Amino acid sequence: MKRSNNDFLILLTCCVNPKDMVYTKINDPKIRIEQYYKAFDYYLFCTPYKILIVENTLFDIDTKYKQNERIEYLTFDGNNFDKSLGKGYGEALIIKYAIENSNYIKENKNINIIKITGRLIVLNINKHIQQFNDKYRQNQVLIDTNLRFDIVYSYFFIANFYFFTKYFLKNKEMINDSLKIYFEHVLLLSVKEYIDQGNFYDFFKRPIIIDGVSGSTGEKYTDGSQFKLIARHFLKRFLLKFKNNKPVR
Repeated sequence: MKRSNNDFLILLTCCVNPKDMVYTKINDPKIRIEQYYKAFDYYLFCTPYKILIVENTLFDIDTKYKQNERIEYLTFDGNNFDKSLGKGYGEALIIKYAIENSNYIKENKNINIIKITGRLIVLNINKHIQQFNDKYRQNQVLIDTNLRFDIVYSYFFIANFYFFTKYFLKNKEMINDSLKIYFEHVLLLSVKEYIDQGNFYDFFKRPIIIDGVSGSTGEKYTDGSQFKLIARHFLKRFLLKFKNNKPVR
């Protein structure tokens, strides 16, 4: 059964002023807010979904976004934790705040959440949502990983409300960058626990094409030719189907 546009919510996690967060290359708030605004505009004009923007440094964004009927904006003082835990821990706190305080989510507990790091533009986002919708199951997550399947990439994934509340958030205190336990490791653990309980997951069948740079390294997410990107993605997806001990449900 396919879902309607109201059954999806884009969650953009934002930190305008990271305050010299460890392992963070892009710290300048002026640069970061320009990247955020560019992403906000893209998702407003190129998708039909509601957008939940959650920021953790009490930043007051441009009024035009706060007044847009498709946007819910939340900001809170959530960047004063031990910085050795790293930006991934801060992002987990943003997700927790979103789940607990968003009116969009309170109105629909069956919502499917499209989690995206807020400075990034997923240029083919609608194709990925179409995949989720075409193969819709009541309990599923749609993820990207590496060939070893020892992490799940956190900048973009799709999961239902239940996955966030019952699996990921209970594991968030494990995130500690100084101990090399990253958001991506905890996300993988959460996915494995989720499927162990009879739920479903799949890998994105198309490459994720990103306009944006990594906050950790400053490097572009998507670089090189489209042909090479597509070829690498389909080779990885093919190998994962055979290497993974647990078949995709």
